[in-house]
Amino acid sequence: MQATLTTDVNQPDDELRLIFTCCHPALSIEAQIAPILREICGLTTEQIAKAFLTSPASIAQPLAQAKHKVSDTAIRYEIPTVEQLPERLDAVLKLIDLLFIYLLFNAGYSQSSGDKLLGAELSD
Repeated sequence: MQATLTTDVNQPDDELRLIFTCCHPALSIEAQIAPILREICGLTTEQIAKAFLTSPASIAQPLAQAKHKVSDTAIRYEIPTVEQLPERLDAVLKLIDLLFIYLLFNAGYSQSSGDKLLGAELSD
């Protein structure tokens, strides 16, 4: 299955540009995940740290490094061109897979309804 991307030039998609900027190949996967969770999903540094079972300081570091890398390497805040898309889309799709797994696990871990708070089957 081949993914295609179309955008309306008159209706720029800031979130899509931000996703592609955060998933730039110059950034490590660690430097991609924290900014996406923070900027797109709206999680705080403390929430991200709790999700990864680590300290806020250890999450703040990749966030700062990603910002510096974007600035230092002049990564552009844009949706890739058609020629760049195959190289860039893979990183975005991998990140979406990771976020989906994270959200699915949390949905099972802390159920909002039913007689059990823990949905072990869903989390497994």
